Amino acid sequence: MAESAQRNSYLQAQVEAVHRNLRFLETVATSPIGIVTDLKSLREAIPAELASEERDRQAFQDVTGRGKDPRRTGLEASDVVRQTFEMIGKLTPEGESILSSDWTSRASKVLDRITDRLGRDIRQAVAASFDGIYVIVDPEHSNGRPVVEVAAKALSGGACAIQLRDKTGERRTVLDAAQKLQEMCAEAGAVFIVNDWVDIAALVNADGVHLGQNDIPIGRARTLLSEAQLTGTSNALQQEALDSESDGADYVAVGAMFATDTKQDTRPAGVETLKQVKGSVGVPVIAIGGINADNIGQIAYAGADSACVASAVTKADDPEAATRQLDELFKRA
Repeated sequence: MAESAQRNSYLQAQVEAVHRNLRFLETVATSPIGIVTDLKSLREAIPAELASEERDRQAFQDVTGRGKDPRRTGLEASDVVRQTFEMIGKLTPEGESILSSDWTSRASKVLDRITDRLGRDIRQAVAASFDGIYVIVDPEHSNGRPVVEVAAKALSGGACAIQLRDKTGERRTVLDAAQKLQEMCAEAGAVFIVNDWVDIAALVNADGVHLGQNDIPIGRARTLLSEAQLTGTSNALQQEALDSESDGADYVAVGAMFATDTKQDTRPAGVETLKQVKGSVGVPVIAIGGINADNIGQIAYAGADSACVASAVTKADDPEAATRQLDELFKRA
């Protein structure tokens, strides 16, 4: 009897947790109205006698008061709800029903929708921060300096994003560098992107991954990434950029703008293609390829949201000063 009472008390506490997290999600998911309505319907259908609306509201205020992004916390809350109601189902004695199968089926579908929505909102917010100099660090193009050292100087110079590209390093080496760069970028308030290595991007919780036209498709990459992680692509043609956006890219890079020796397998795109892409897609557009202090003004005038550079920063004697100069030229144009 005591064991049964203890179990019932535990299950009731879990139901209360589901109620609390659903209430939190209602507050986070301010649109579209259908999701909010469905969340409220789910919450009101569960037996949560001890639920407190005031306590649930306070939980939201606590999160926002601590400076956390409610959308990211909402993704966590969605996972907690799913895991909790699945556990409740496993612990509920056969023949009894706390949360009906119909409720859990509906809840699963609603959580899928809210996870998709919150993830999309987060990715759009992160991509919107591409508003200056996006620096690619590559051990083959850093004048023998560690990529972490070069990236630190670029961040000090005002880089809005760092991408790690390493085509030749051991995976463990790439992973270690990616972890350090992720921590550095998070502290600096910059975006961190991993080139090609989707699994490494997932492991270090990078802000996203950058994919070439011949790399893993965006849809397959998303199966390894969290809902909050970006995917960006390289494009040399307007149609490629349109296809990338259609496939779910959160940003598109267009290039090569100018001749470059940093990457050998690039295709020319040019400023006119950049203008065409900017006028035809709804995601941020990043110009890439051969950009330096002499031509960055052309990129800015063409409407690029950000200028992606490598050698102009990573091979400079002073990467910090080079980044700062490029950033000033880009934003002044």
